[in-house]
Amino acid sequence: MMGLSRRQFTLGALAAGASYTALVQHCAAQAAAAAATRNLPRTHAGKTVKVVWGNTPAYVASAEVAKEFTAASGIQVEFSALPTAERYQKMVLDTTTNTNSFDIYLVAYQWKEQVAPFVVDHAHLDKDVAGIPAMNWEDYAPRALAAYSKVGDKLATIPINGDTSFTVWNKDAFTKAGLDPEQGPATWKQLVENGVKLKQGDQYGYNMPAGKTIQTCCVWITLFHSFGGQYFDATGKPLLDSKASVEAFRFMKEQLGPVSPPGNLTWDFPEMIASVSSAQAAQGYMWAGGVGSLYDPTKSKIAKSIGYAPTPETVLLGGWGVSVGAKSRNLDAAKLFVGWFTSPEIVKQTALVGLSPTRRSALLDAETNARYPFFPTVLKAMEGNVATYAPIKDAEQVNIQIYDEANAVCSGTKTPEQGAAALQERVTTLLKRRGYIQ
Repeated sequence: MMGLSRRQFTLGALAAGASYTALVQHCAAQAAAAAATRNLPRTHAGKTVKVVWGNTPAYVASAEVAKEFTAASGIQVEFSALPTAERYQKMVLDTTTNTNSFDIYLVAYQWKEQVAPFVVDHAHLDKDVAGIPAMNWEDYAPRALAAYSKVGDKLATIPINGDTSFTVWNKDAFTKAGLDPEQGPATWKQLVENGVKLKQGDQYGYNMPAGKTIQTCCVWITLFHSFGGQYFDATGKPLLDSKASVEAFRFMKEQLGPVSPPGNLTWDFPEMIASVSSAQAAQGYMWAGGVGSLYDPTKSKIAKSIGYAPTPETVLLGGWGVSVGAKSRNLDAAKLFVGWFTSPEIVKQTALVGLSPTRRSALLDAETNARYPFFPTVLKAMEGNVATYAPIKDAEQVNIQIYDEANAVCSGTKTPEQGAAALQERVTTLLKRRGYIQ
C-alpha cells in the first residue's frame, strides 16, 4: 500500500461486488440515458477541450463516463491525467504565463485563491450556454460550497470531489475493551480515553501521523480549530502562537502520541490507513475518501467491523473542483462540458465509480448509499462545524510550516510553546514577504 494517495483507496469497496469494468460500463450507460445528456446541443461539435485531470482510478473511470458527453455533443474531451504536484504546476504556469493551453483545470480548494483571477465565474453557467442543466446550487451543503468554491463574490470552481475528516474504529476491538462499538468519540478527550483502553499488547489506540507530511498538518488543523483557534485576526495578522495553537501541539505530543504506534514520525496517509486496516491501530484519523478500502477484505482485517463518524468537534474539509479558464479558446464548449459533468444526474454516476460527491442528492441517493454506506455521514460532516486550510493564496506554504513544527514538537526537539512561537514567526515572515501584511 506504500506510495498510494488517499484517493487511490476510495475504490476498495468495489472488490466484493461486480467487476469494476462492469460498473463503469453501467454508469456510462446510465449517463448516456440521462436527460442532461439527451438534451446536449451539437452546436459546438468538432471542438476539443483540454482538461487538467487526476490520475487515480476514480478520475480515470469518470473520464470513461465522460465519453458519453462526446458521443452526444460531438465535443472531444482530452484529459491529461497528472499527479497532484503536476496538476498544480500546470495550472499555475498555464494561467500566469497566459499560455492557456488548457480549457479546464482540476483545482484543490486551497488553490482557488490563485486560480480565481484566471477563470470564469461559474455562478450562472446554466444561463451562459444553452443545454447546460440547472446548476441547482441548493443541492450543495452551503459551508462546503463556500469552502470549495467561493472567492469573494465569485464562484471560482464547481466542486466535484468532496472529502471530510473522519474518525474510524475497529468495532471488535471496542467490544473487547468494554467500549460501545456503535458509538464513536464525541470529543478529543474521549478519543484519547478510548485510546488508552484500546492500547493493549501490539494494538494501539490511534494512528496519528507525525511526519513532515500534509496529513500531520491536517491533524493539527483539526485540533487547532476544535480548540477555538483562528488563523488570522481581522487585520490579517497570524494568530498561530495562541493558546489553541499551543494546545494543538501539546495534544499531539502528550495525548495522541503515547497511544499511537512507534515510527510515526515519518508517517503520511499510506501508513495511517495501513495501521487501521491491519488492526494495528483500533482508532484512526481517516478521510471519507479512504473509508471504502476498509471494507475490502483483501486489504483490510477489519472489513466486517468498521465504525466511522466525523472527527470530534470539528471536521476538516478536503476536496477538488473544476474551473473553466476565462481565456479558453473553446469557452462555450468548455462551459458545456463542466455544466454537464457537474449536473446531479452525472454526479451520481461518477460517485458510483469513486468520485466522492458534494451534492446532497448523490450523498443521499439509495444506489450510491448501497455501495458507499458512509456517504450520509459525509453530508453530516459537511453540514457541521467545518475547518479549512488557511484561506490565502499561499496556503500550501502555511501547511508546510505547520507540519514542520508539528514534527519538531512530536519528536521532542521543540516544546509545544516553542513550536507555536516558531510557527507564528515563520508565517508572519511569509505574509510580510508576500505582501499580505506590513
